[in-house]
Amino acid sequence: MIEETLFFPSGNLRLEGRLTYGDQLDEPLAFVLICPPHPFMGGDMENNITAGLAHGLAQRDFAVFRFNHQGVGRSETCRDLLEDQRLFWQDSTAPAYETQMGLDTWAAMAFLHQLMGTGIRCHVVGYSYGCLSALALVERDPLIDRMVLIAPPLTQWPLPPPHPGAGHPKALLWAEDDFACPSPLAKNLFDQLPAPKTRYVLPAGLDHFFLGQEDHLAAWIGRFLNPSEKNDP
Repeated sequence: MIEETLFFPSGNLRLEGRLTYGDQLDEPLAFVLICPPHPFMGGDMENNITAGLAHGLAQRDFAVFRFNHQGVGRSETCRDLLEDQRLFWQDSTAPAYETQMGLDTWAAMAFLHQLMGTGIRCHVVGYSYGCLSALALVERDPLIDRMVLIAPPLTQWPLPPPHPGAGHPKALLWAEDDFACPSPLAKNLFDQLPAPKTRYVLPAGLDHFFLGQEDHLAAWIGRFLNPSEKNDP
């Protein structure tokens, strides 16, 4: 497996990203952008799900790009992140910083398109808060083929209808005991998503962090993103 650390622009800032792919790979099945969780809740490109999916999907012949939002890792920032964090823990949201996160995600996708060239499909995967970023990308970027949402944090950031992505095959995954994405809210979201769509509910005993399930998730998502393979749990 090969991992390249790459830097890309987001406005006047330089953000850190990582491209992961198989060492024998001549041409990927598709490029995949992974949108990480909220940085103030442990979200970076080394998060267990973010990194686990990158490695697992690269083993299945995808080229995977993940990144750090501004102020995380070696990504630059011009913001006072201590003040942003104070507001986040006071109000459970930091709107100004989250707006910048959206711009970071769009910049990451623009950079990925540059890497891809033409004729190669692109998918997007969001985990936790990254689901909001993934949905926003699908609404704006016609070059995205498939979308996967993993455990959107519906108790903290409800996703009001209408939801974008009509015509895009999409998958929604969550765990039965997820405190941030309870099954009733996840089922309601799934019902509102336009077809084509599929869902995968992981059994009781697992929560929002999916510890120990990284390879299992990568296998399921890999089958979903590659239509030539049967997508069974």
